Amino acid sequence: MVAGSDNAIDRSGELDDAALDALDERFRHFVSGLPDDRPVWFCFFSSGLLHVLRHFLRFVPDGLNCAFLTSGLTPEEERIWTEMTTLPSFGIAERVGSHEIFELLFRNMDRPFGIVDSDCFVMCPEFFTECIAGLRPGVAISGPLSYGPIPLAAPPLMAIDPRAKAEIERAIGGPVSTAAYAFVPPGPEGEIDGAVVRLIEQHHRVALSEVLGMESARLPFPQGGLMDVLDDGREVRSHERYYHRRAGHEVVRVVFDGLMLYQLMALAAGWRLAHFRTFAGTKVFAPELVHAGGISYWARLLRSELTAGLRDLPWSAHIDALLLTEFVERTDAPRPYLDRGRELAALLRRSELDLGSLRRQLSAKLSGSGVDIDDPRWKGVLG
Repeated sequence: MVAGSDNAIDRSGELDDAALDALDERFRHFVSGLPDDRPVWFCFFSSGLLHVLRHFLRFVPDGLNCAFLTSGLTPEEERIWTEMTTLPSFGIAERVGSHEIFELLFRNMDRPFGIVDSDCFVMCPEFFTECIAGLRPGVAISGPLSYGPIPLAAPPLMAIDPRAKAEIERAIGGPVSTAAYAFVPPGPEGEIDGAVVRLIEQHHRVALSEVLGMESARLPFPQGGLMDVLDDGREVRSHERYYHRRAGHEVVRVVFDGLMLYQLMALAAGWRLAHFRTFAGTKVFAPELVHAGGISYWARLLRSELTAGLRDLPWSAHIDALLLTEFVERTDAPRPYLDRGRELAALLRRSELDLGSLRRQLSAKLSGSGVDIDDPRWKGVLG
């Protein structure tokens, strides 16, 4: 879907203006009940990811002001979730994505907060403190992971000062959302995963000209957080543009992922982005944190017919598969998780892979990256 910068979410069956107003009121009431002596860290997840959240909870440090935002959970998932944790949760009945969550937070938060992805496992509790501490005067966003060449903060782990938004909008001469953006609407290919993508307006173009190099009027040079839509409908990282052009494909459209255009507008307005540590990209294996990225990749792979080359799985698939296997061993795992577990086992057999090999490979990757594989938090996965 494409929306104007001030339009509410209006995808069929989801949130219209009235529902959005009610959601905001309910969310503000939820936030009012959270401790206000320290910033809140929000973690968002949708239906189908309880196995990942079970692992994520192992890494939530004592004393962290952590709250969860859930989307589209089934009644059975809601029951299991309440058994898994007593941490506060705000449930959204509709299926929404991270872009809508970013907007929900910015509309309703008036003090700094943090965002951590459900598949970002932070072993170093001090990272949460350091991340928030990076929000010094003049800093809009702070985080350890960055995109390049312009060092934008990456969403898996970041702290945000939403009070900067109004000043940024005054400086650039118009509104800016934290959702995704594109210069033109989609063609027949539509938006990936049905995401809400807003259209870049003239005041955005003027501000972009101050901070971002352009190949042409609607084609920025490659940048982390910028996706190219090719003439065959695929959406790929802009850093791969050269190789796709060599293969005969053209870029028909570019999409700035959620929070990316917002950060560029912040830079154009004179605000800074802080990095208390520097991890390039979002796929990080380090002693302090592990984020393989794209935990839902494995689910898409299972639904596809492309089963060749599975001996070279992405690390997100290793983690997802092992966490799913651990989770379905519960006798009360919802049927979709059980069905996916059986599908996974069958696919591994066809590919001459097994869970033991995935576990050994992941152990070697973690250990080689300096992660303590004897840490009890990892033992449930690695055995």
